[in-house]
Amino acid sequence: MTKRYLAITGGCGYIGLRLARSLLRIDETNQVILIDIHPPTFDTNERLIYRFCDIRSYESVSIALENVKCVFHLASYGMSGREMLNHALIEQVNIQGTKNIIDVCRKYQIEKIIYCSTYNAIYTGEKQLIHVTEEQCSYPTDDKYSDEYSRTKSLAEQMIIQANSTTLSTAAIRPAAIYGDGELRHLPRILNLVRCGLAFFAIGHENVLCDWVYADNLVHALILAERSLPKYAGEVYFISDDCPVNNFQFLSKLTTGLGYGKCFYFYIPTIVMFYVGYFIEIIYRFRQFSPLLTRAEVLKVGVTHYANITKAKQFLGYKIQVEPDEAMRICIQWFAEHGYRNKQTKTDNCRLLLFIIVLFLMIVIVLFFQRINIQ
Repeated sequence: MTKRYLAITGGCGYIGLRLARSLLRIDETNQVILIDIHPPTFDTNERLIYRFCDIRSYESVSIALENVKCVFHLASYGMSGREMLNHALIEQVNIQGTKNIIDVCRKYQIEKIIYCSTYNAIYTGEKQLIHVTEEQCSYPTDDKYSDEYSRTKSLAEQMIIQANSTTLSTAAIRPAAIYGDGELRHLPRILNLVRCGLAFFAIGHENVLCDWVYADNLVHALILAERSLPKYAGEVYFISDDCPVNNFQFLSKLTTGLGYGKCFYFYIPTIVMFYVGYFIEIIYRFRQFSPLLTRAEVLKVGVTHYANITKAKQFLGYKIQVEPDEAMRICIQWFAEHGYRNKQTKTDNCRLLLFIIVLFLMIVIVLFFQRINIQ
């Protein structure tokens, strides 16, 4: 039996591990190599192999990708929180790291690269994107982005597609916001705000719609993209649950299921929260801390942007594997079992006090920026 070695950069991350398990399950000849700077928290075996790799280093990548036939490039940095403000490291990982992956693939004549990109590669928040196709979206210029993560992911995606050749087949998947059981980046951060009583307002308007994608649906798309090569090489695909929804109505299903009741009582205009995020970023320059939000995070939830995934359905044969309602039920069950169910009842007086404090701070921030603009 001939073994087929598949590497996953960022392999010890949330999607990386789910992808690895799926690849092992669907084909017994698959040998999966987890390429990551951090080792897994479990023991590997002869089919699931860990190799240390710092993708910022060409030498490290060269050692890690030896004998590999296909690379799923998932590793990135700067998606959310304080990471978004570490511009130097974002550039090194997302740009230099991707260049190293491409160069080593050419060196070893590796056959395929599947890149996990993001909607943010083409979305800046300047305007709404409504049911857009890949062909309708051009790459924004660098100055249009409000964060380095989105800008560098866009450049990396372009590098991957431009690297496509007769000997190296490439494709890029653009997932929507990712959610799922076991996800530890976004949902726990939101649930912790809920616990603190800070989730009593939403951003934008109830008519703002965005896409989400359940983790297993994204993994399914990545596997289909690998199978599509080299037939559909050099292509980019939007991937989602194909069910645009208001972000805060979506999150309310999770918080309600965990016993928190109604959390998002009213909407604050996107422009107001954009200035709040900008003010937080300014403060961060002088005193580093975990920011409540950034400008880019405000734009991700406060401006409508959702895609038409017909291309993925036609080229890849993509179908939703887990419907949104079932995916949310699974999420609620997982987070409930891992200590996120509500155990306390916040008083209305406490919420009112927090509301007054936050509203006052927002007014001060907006007046501050208006004064700067006038001057």
